[in-house]
Amino acid sequence: MEKRTIAQVAIEVLKEAKQPMTVTEITQAILDKGLYTFNTKDERGMVRRAIERRCEGINRKDTISPKYFDKLPDGKFSLKK
Repeated sequence: MEKRTIAQVAIEVLKEAKQPMTVTEITQAILDKGLYTFNTKDERGMVRRAIERRCEGINRKDTISPKYFDKLPDGKFSLKK
């Protein structure tokens, strides 16, 4: 089985949820479903960075394309429409 990225499993979680989620909710869903094996104690930080790198409207030095996520005013993330 091909190893997926954090962004890929976050997309899967958001598609299944069919609603915006916080980083904490996304991280917990990834852990609960065993979708990714983290090699860190800061899983939530890793998920946040992976999402923000591919998030529309967030300017980071390490931003990459394509953009898959939108950050909503309430701090939750959704899939880009």
